[in-house]
Amino acid sequence: MKVSKIYNTFLFVALACFTACKDDDDQFPSLGNDPRSISEVISETPDLSLLNDALAQAGLDETLGTTSTYTVFAPNNSAFGNIDTSSLTEEELENALLNHVISTVTPDFTTTMTTGYRSTMATGPDGHNLSFFTNANAELMFNGVASLVDGAYDIGTTNGVLHTVDAVLLPPTVVDHVAANPEYSSLVEAIELAGLGEALSESDPENENYPFTVFAPTNEAFESLLAQLNGAFGWTSLSDVPVEILQEILLYHVVAGENMLGEEVNGTTPTTMQGETFAINDNLIDDASYDNGEIVLTDVQAVNGMVHGVNKVLIPNSIFQSVLSATLNIVERCNDRGFTSFTSAVEMVGLTETLTTDEFTVFAPNNDAFLALFAIAGNFESLDDFDTPEELAVLTDIVNYHLHVGTLMSSEFVDGGDISTVYGDVISVDLSGDDPRLLPTFEAAIPSLVVNTNIGATNGIVHEINRILVPDALTGALGIETGESGLCPVGDPELVFFDWDANGPWWGNVNAENDASLSIDGSSYGRANFQTGGTGWQDLFWRNGSTLNGQNVVGSNVNDYVLKFDLRTIEPLSAGMFRIRFHDGDGVDAFYNWQPWVDTGEPLETDGWETIEIPLSVLGVPDFSLVDQEFGMAFEGADVLLNFAIDNVRFDTAGCGGVDPVDDTDLVFFDWDANGPWWGNVNAENDAAISLDGSSYGRANFQTGGTGWQDLFWRNGSTLNGQNTVADNISDYVLKFDIMTIEPLTAGMFRIRFHDGDGVDAFYNWQPWADTGEDFDTDGGWTTVTIPCSVLGVPDFSLIDQEFGMAFEGADVLLNFAIDNVRFEAQ
Repeated sequence: MKVSKIYNTFLFVALACFTACKDDDDQFPSLGNDPRSISEVISETPDLSLLNDALAQAGLDETLGTTSTYTVFAPNNSAFGNIDTSSLTEEELENALLNHVISTVTPDFTTTMTTGYRSTMATGPDGHNLSFFTNANAELMFNGVASLVDGAYDIGTTNGVLHTVDAVLLPPTVVDHVAANPEYSSLVEAIELAGLGEALSESDPENENYPFTVFAPTNEAFESLLAQLNGAFGWTSLSDVPVEILQEILLYHVVAGENMLGEEVNGTTPTTMQGETFAINDNLIDDASYDNGEIVLTDVQAVNGMVHGVNKVLIPNSIFQSVLSATLNIVERCNDRGFTSFTSAVEMVGLTETLTTDEFTVFAPNNDAFLALFAIAGNFESLDDFDTPEELAVLTDIVNYHLHVGTLMSSEFVDGGDISTVYGDVISVDLSGDDPRLLPTFEAAIPSLVVNTNIGATNGIVHEINRILVPDALTGALGIETGESGLCPVGDPELVFFDWDANGPWWGNVNAENDASLSIDGSSYGRANFQTGGTGWQDLFWRNGSTLNGQNVVGSNVNDYVLKFDLRTIEPLSAGMFRIRFHDGDGVDAFYNWQPWVDTGEPLETDGWETIEIPLSVLGVPDFSLVDQEFGMAFEGADVLLNFAIDNVRFDTAGCGGVDPVDDTDLVFFDWDANGPWWGNVNAENDAAISLDGSSYGRANFQTGGTGWQDLFWRNGSTLNGQNTVADNISDYVLKFDIMTIEPLTAGMFRIRFHDGDGVDAFYNWQPWADTGEDFDTDGGWTTVTIPCSVLGVPDFSLIDQEFGMAFEGADVLLNFAIDNVRFEAQ
């Protein structure tokens, strides 16, 4: 539709007439001894002179001086630009000016304004008042084009309130109203791409299409459409959709020659400008597709028609049939996207037909995700290794952990929320970064990045992820290191109830011993060294009464804590059972049998000290605070030699060890993401099988070729994150970095340098192999290296303004390692 220059001029004049407000008391006298009407304030404000002239020309100056109550949005002089009010007809000028006026019982001050629609005194088709949209989500914005002028709003008058704005509020078209509301920004983009903006802005009543009724899809509706089109044709954005198809879809949302109110549309079957029809009943729209849309917003009146919001992009039959003929089911779609390892797993466990017909949301690991899994799964090297019924049951559980019943678009992800799965355990959602991340119940797992969302299929949605999600209960079956083997530090000494020092047993055959060659930390431990002499009960260590340290802390929170004890076998444990008992004299007398040799079929033999972890939820005690009789351990069931050391029997949280988490990201100065080096031979890499957290890390993989200096990673200048935080507080901070050796480090030295151009040029040599006489090998995992800042030779890190980083020299060796998160951290 076309808008005449005369009419535009008229609208701009109207807006200017309502602009008011200025800081000066001279321009906007307050109510008091000399109260003023809106008309008087405008006439006495120099910056509203053009508005005042327009009001006089239209005869509205007297209206705004009456005792009725108004809210006026008054464009200032600069808002008019080159508008010639003399070219407007009286009717045009009056309507444009009235589009800046809201008749109200109570004046609208800015503090009371909320996002939504009001009606101005201007009119459109059939004499309906035009809608006025206020966006209060950030800075106040009116009809998407005008903002408040600083210091020139909330001007109280005898008959209302005046707000000066910086743009003329022309009577909006249906396109203008859609553009003003950010909930419909995708529709605006689609209209622009389809080239329909001019046609849908037609405001000439003589035009055959005037007025329009537009059913406007929300942004979420377009997201769902793109998922469907992506499944059918591979289109990922509106710009990928051919113009002729986009035009056909959009025109299916427009009824020409009608200005239909919301109360009038129900029970109708309007013919659209695309040529096809849809039926409306009870605010539901039945288009050609299988799913109905719902009217979620009604009666947004424009100067050339009406807008109603809908929660679905309406699909004409011609487009829907094309989609159906091209769309793939979930299995076909995954194969099409190259997720062949996942579909192979689906086939192996007999779920292909289910994923072909039933409706699911699939979090589909790409092929790299499977490589990453087999890099850490000690019991399996490939899918081919799942070849027994028990192993295939594990694989079935893994596949089911990636399936959610029903469709779940990425827009429905909730930060910190949980997603249910067919397996039973939930998946947690993290939206704190640029892309969604998914966290399994195995808490030590690296989060899985959702690298592609909303891949459509005939029977659901596929989201591509870069790591396989592993529930906590399957880590043992897969052979994934969880930190439960090896020695864990004591989390809270107050929760230790047997340590053979201050917390000794009152009776039993495990006695205190302190052999420096066996002790964990130089203190005493419990030692068993005797033949049981039969299969009967043998007391190991016991106390009773309410002397169970931590019992009131744990209480009934059995899902939040575990039982831990540190064990060192001198002779392997191969038969019988440890009887762990917690006795409530007035309630439960709980026994738990610990006998891992029965579960594994192999004797238990530790490599030094190891921490044993048992979930409290399996011990049979509903509330540990009630334990007031015997608690401890016995042994029975076999005539064997018990020869072991035990220490630190305690309550604790689950898990142990691993890489130290980054305490303060602002103190990280190399991470190969935002904080990359400027030069050196350690380059950014992001291999899912190696990455610490799904982000990039630094990778060295080269032969030094001699004993000379080799740059690893460097920057210079004052770009050392955290240098002002640490400064000269070198006793309070440490230098940390996370490292994973692909090949052991055996010789030479890392040269760590911090250079102050006007002072100290400090070098520190890191070479733990020289100190220990053993290769430095992280055994295929990541570990955190900690170096006190006090030994680095830098008296004040805030003065570093030249090179800082690491080099290597002193040996001709293969450097093959990954490094990440080089940082300062408080001790």
